[in-house]
Formats: sequence, structure tokens, C-alpha cells
Amino acid sequence: MALKHEFLMLNPRRRKDPQPEIMLLQHLKNHGQVTQTSDWVSLFNYMSIHTYSAIFISCAAFADEHHTWIKDLRRVHPHQAIILFSAQQDFDTRIANETSKLFGVIRIDDLSASLEAILERLDKYTEFTKSLGSKVSRKLLRPGGFGDFVGNSLPMLDVYRQLTRVATSEYTVLIQGESGSGKELVARTMHQLSERRTKPFVSINCAAIPANLLESELFGFEKGAFTGANQNKAGKFELAHEGTLFLDEIGDMPLELQVKLLRVLEDGKIQPLGSVKEKSVNIRLVTATHKNLPEQISKGLFREDLHYRLNVIPLKLPPLRSRTADLPLLVIFFLEKLLRGEDQTIKRVSWELIETLASMDLLGNVRELENMLTRSVFQSDGPTLLPSSIMQDEMVESIPKPDLDRVVEPNSIRPLWEIEKEALQYTLIQLKGNISQAATQLQISRTAIYRKIKKYDLDFSDNQDQEESKDA
Repeated sequence: MALKHEFLMLNPRRRKDPQPEIMLLQHLKNHGQVTQTSDWVSLFNYMSIHTYSAIFISCAAFADEHHTWIKDLRRVHPHQAIILFSAQQDFDTRIANETSKLFGVIRIDDLSASLEAILERLDKYTEFTKSLGSKVSRKLLRPGGFGDFVGNSLPMLDVYRQLTRVATSEYTVLIQGESGSGKELVARTMHQLSERRTKPFVSINCAAIPANLLESELFGFEKGAFTGANQNKAGKFELAHEGTLFLDEIGDMPLELQVKLLRVLEDGKIQPLGSVKEKSVNIRLVTATHKNLPEQISKGLFREDLHYRLNVIPLKLPPLRSRTADLPLLVIFFLEKLLRGEDQTIKRVSWELIETLASMDLLGNVRELENMLTRSVFQSDGPTLLPSSIMQDEMVESIPKPDLDRVVEPNSIRPLWEIEKEALQYTLIQLKGNISQAATQLQISRTAIYRKIKKYDLDFSDNQDQEESKDA
């Protein structure tokens, strides 16, 4: 059952048509009590004497450069959930430097999905906040994320909860997740929360170092151990003594080194190359991989006994496609980095860009998103960041592709209109009837999409009506 909320709402009431704000107010009243104010001073006074479940602030309130108030509010209530709402087709980039202080950004002409989802996250965020016991973990908590993570979607709140529980233990943790999903961030955050946080955090990517050099990198070597070994060198295990050692892409470690790693885990001792003496090491081991280790075991590429040793506490990171609710905060966060200190020609971000990114399967996850936004800012010619500013080759790759065997069947040539109809229908199905995204990705106008839907008698009337109502 949803928690009973108390909301504070700042709305300057400058719009000629206040209907969207009225709808937001009514929706909030269905979930709790709402206090309204029209200026920042009153908002601050209300927050000084009472604690609210969330503060809803209109993007229009930033028109007079009063966003510095948010910094003052954060000092009073560091974990207060602040949610910006907009009735426009875009939102102002001036909120970018407030990412860590925001809980979310919503478009109030699409409340049916966004508000219910954000209130569900708010309930879970509130529960998570209450569960934090240590000062260190509470210091890392922000409404917009945790530690260096950006996002408060339900999957990420689950990750933060697991992190805080396992970080204070000495158990070996195996982090699983796709490339670019933040596996090293998890390891660093665990170290920050652990009793070893004042000791070294040492990281090494097992896939980035040639197999013949990896052993010396891990265990070190003595002078004269091989040609070029002109002095003793400590390995990563020794450097991480009393701290945390993070072995990234452990699934790519050669089998012969897996045996030596297993021995270190069993007796806590390493033997540098060229040395006859062993050294005792005391480390917290955290490993990560994007590979399916049970599958690697079945292929004979990974030792089963080592897997048992490493997989004491498994922690799985969600891919970006499973946490699209975090996209507005991630876009704002990366824009703050990109526009910092630059001549800020980008003034606004269109909601259509967020929707387009949500429909794309970014295999590089957060890392690919950052790269794409960097190119998008570079490509943009106007003050508003639009989907058209995304590199065209990336957009073409993201378009669902029809089965070529169906397009050109053996011994037959099909009419062009039939192929066009099939491609349009397939794209609309994959994009759940979103006309704007289909037009952007197929690189034709929305008018052309409507015309072809009518021409080929495709049944997307409901979606068409919704799109037209948004434009009205």
C-alpha cells in the first residue's frame, strides 16, 4: 500500500493555461496532502518548519535565476526529494547543475505514467533512506543517486540497498553487468563504505593486459626475474594490502592464472616472479565480469572451483534499458559536464530526445549514452537539443530492421510500396506507435508518417490521436 504523503508545491502561476498544473495538483491530492506556494521565500519558510515527502517545483520558477535557493534548501534538508515539473515540450538546461539535488523531472501533460512511477520510486527511496545506519552511507546518499551513481530507478535503488549491506562485510563479491553499466563504480563505492576505506583501492582490468604480462602485474616480480626486470616491482595484490583489490573482467583471466589466484584466496599468500619467498597479503577481493561464467565453465574456459570462491555474494547491475526512468537525470548530469565553462549555446532539452534515447538499445549503456550526448551537443545547431542532433549512423542502427528474406524472397521481386508498408508497420510496432520517434528514426516528417498510415490503412489511430492532442 502506498505511503501517505505530504507534498509542497511551488508554482509561479504565470501560464495562460493553468490546466496542466491543476491536473498535477489533483493527482497529488489523490496521494496525500498538498501545500501550495508561488514564491521561493515562502517555499523556504515552509521547509524550515516542516518535512515533506517531496517538493514539486515548476520549471517556470527558474526564469528569474532563483535556482540558487535549491542549494540553500539542500543544506537544510540534504535528502529532501525535489521533483521538477514542466508543461513544455522541453526543459531548461539551467537546472543541470542541480542534478545531485533533484529526485526527478516530469512532464505534467503525460502524468498517467510518469507520476505514478515517480511516487513508487519515492516510497522506495524513503524506505531506503530510513534503512541507512552509518554516517558514511548517509553522506553518499543523494536524491538523484548514491555515491558516484546517478539515478534512483527501482532497479538502482535495489543495487544501492545491496551495496550498503555487503560493503561492511569481508565477503568476496562478484559483480555482473554489461559493458558500461558501472561495475567499477560499484567496487569503489563498496570500498568507500567499508572499514578499509582509509587503505588503498587498487583496480586492474584482466582483459586489457596481455596474458604474459598479467601475472607480473598481479603478483609482482624480483629483480632479474626476466629480461628487463631491472628492479623489484610490487604487484597489485601487494599494493592493495589491507585495502580492496578489484579484478575487472575476471572472466578473461587465463586458466593458468586462475589456478594461482585460487591458491592466493585459499592461503592468503603470493609469490612474486623470480622469488623463492612468499608474502602474506590481507585484501578484500571484489571481481566483475560481463560474461556468463557458468557458460564459460561448461566450455572449459573458467574453473568451477574458482567460481565458487568468487561468487560468494553476487551483485547484478541492470542495463540502461532496464532503468530508463533514470534517463532525464543522466542527461542533465552529462550536460552539466559538457556545458561547464563553455559558451552555452544549448539552452533547452526536448522531451522527444529523452523518449528517443529510451527507445534505443544502447549496448554500451551509460558509457555509450555519455558519448552519444557529447556528439549530440557537438552536432546541435540550435538552442534546443533535439533527437535530430544524434549522429545519423547511430539512429539508423537503432531502427528495427525487417527480415531481409521477407523483403526479397527467392526468385521474386516485391513492389516497393509493399516493402515500405512493412518497414513502416514494423517500426511503429517496435516503437509502440510513437509517431514522433518513428519520424525521427526513419528520417521523414510526422506528416509523412500520418499520410502513409492512412495510405496503407494501418491501425495506429489511437496513437495518432494522442500525438495530435499533444500538439493541440
